[in-house]
Amino acid sequence: MTMPTLAASPGVIVPAPRDDLCLDFANTRFWRGSDPATETLTEPESLLDWAESTGGLPAVIAALRERWRGDPGEGRRRLDDALRLREALYAVFAARTGGGEPAVDDLLAINGGLARAPARVRLEPHGDRFAWRIPVPSGLDALLTPVLWSTGDLLTGPRLTRVRQCANERCRWLFLDDSKSANRRWCSMSQCGNRAKAHRHYVRRRGQAGG
Repeated sequence: MTMPTLAASPGVIVPAPRDDLCLDFANTRFWRGSDPATETLTEPESLLDWAESTGGLPAVIAALRERWRGDPGEGRRRLDDALRLREALYAVFAARTGGGEPAVDDLLAINGGLARAPARVRLEPHGDRFAWRIPVPSGLDALLTPVLWSTGDLLTGPRLTRVRQCANERCRWLFLDDSKSANRRWCSMSQCGNRAKAHRHYVRRRGQAGG
């Protein structure tokens, strides 16, 4: 089947993110039931690396790498902003899995990010699928645009009822339960085990750094 063509327009093409990308972002802090939890986004560069690994907007990532090298203070401030958004996102989904209501402040944080993210207003063919064309974005809001879209899509979509929190009290990983019975309680024993090893390594490194 030949895809239709549209007149060229300004902006960039952004494929639709997976609806569970937001859970991946929430899980960049893991082993949350332990003290301390394991933090993977420790530097502005680690945030950019994560965005790159998940198919983030290459031009935005490259521009921020250059800008934050010249202004490390801005990079650190924007990382702090990203972590606050992540924690709000985690709290909303965790509340939902527990049958509770999310905190108003957490929803405000997510809605604020969505309001600043580029709007999805134009669909265009992209390979054998379609994608969104958006205005040329910049800054942290553009970096996290796929995460924010994913958050909205999952919270308003049919798979929200499949979001779970690992029953391992030390883990607390968020995941989508795609099992046929829809009664999965654990992220998986192998994943918990691997994260436990990573957490022990993280604690040892913190201890060495503090010593």
